[in-house]
Amino acid sequence: MTTLTPAELTPAIEGQYFSPKMQWWCAHADLVDSDGTDWSFYFWPALGSLDEAWIATLYTGDEVVDLTDIHLPLGTLKAAREGVDVTFGSQYIRGTYPNYEIHVEGEHNGEPVSLTLSMTANMPAFTAIPHLRGITWHYVPQFEVIGAVSRAGATKDVTGRGYLERRRGRFWVPGIARGLWESIPAASAGGLSVPLFYKVWRDDGSIQLQTLTFTVDGKELVDFGDVEVDILETAKLPGFEDIDHPMRFRLRAEGDGGQAELEVVRSPHRLMMRNYFIDPDPDAAFAGFYGPGQTTGTITYRGETHVVQSRSFGSALFFSRRSR
Repeated sequence: MTTLTPAELTPAIEGQYFSPKMQWWCAHADLVDSDGTDWSFYFWPALGSLDEAWIATLYTGDEVVDLTDIHLPLGTLKAAREGVDVTFGSQYIRGTYPNYEIHVEGEHNGEPVSLTLSMTANMPAFTAIPHLRGITWHYVPQFEVIGAVSRAGATKDVTGRGYLERRRGRFWVPGIARGLWESIPAASAGGLSVPLFYKVWRDDGSIQLQTLTFTVDGKELVDFGDVEVDILETAKLPGFEDIDHPMRFRLRAEGDGGQAELEVVRSPHRLMMRNYFIDPDPDAAFAGFYGPGQTTGTITYRGETHVVQSRSFGSALFFSRRSR
């Protein structure tokens, strides 16, 4: 088990790096509107070495409202050297810790859709998995989120909790087979936050990376570095019938200070994409599935058991080589 103390998230860290490595800003939020309808939001503007992507998706009920643009020419997204300031036309993410604003817009089924959010951190930032080589990774486990969603001329206020990360590194690495992650900004009413479960398998079945991080007080982040995953149910989702996507899985994580037992049930309504970046390796092939879920279970730490019963968000990633 590793205990991480807060790190300073400076404007220099938040801004654009001049580097050939891929870099991105990522946010998600679990929201409810003024009519009591649940929304999930996932947002991921990314600068690659060969192209750029603006991944923005809203989920409500069985709808995936996809406002994504991928394979954009280099220079389409405008990013500042200091602070978070990334724009794509009239859309943006901007700010600096602890306050950020996000605006996305587009069309879904011929109707105009937009979302504007203000995110205020209620926890410090942390350096994620500091021993991981080749990746610079900072995240803030939890935000208070307010804003408005507009659709077909009707606007509704939204509130909720969210998460933000800033990362630079390779998206695909030769020898990696698949990855699975889930994030729970508001894991319980008592303030528990689980910013990241993440496990990555190599082609030979060995483990590249495993972690389950959580905070019970917002002051320190605990990393259980031993995580077992049992896949309980899979599905072949439309257009991706060649892949068994995990729909229900159980996590068991341990550390010196306790253990976690969580079960994730995912919605089948997901953003699904293949090869959504141009990788410098022409043989790279990958698919990603992104969407909301529900997570239940317990985390026991220093003799106290915390009940988890919350909305969550995550993805499954599958990596391979192109057939010749």
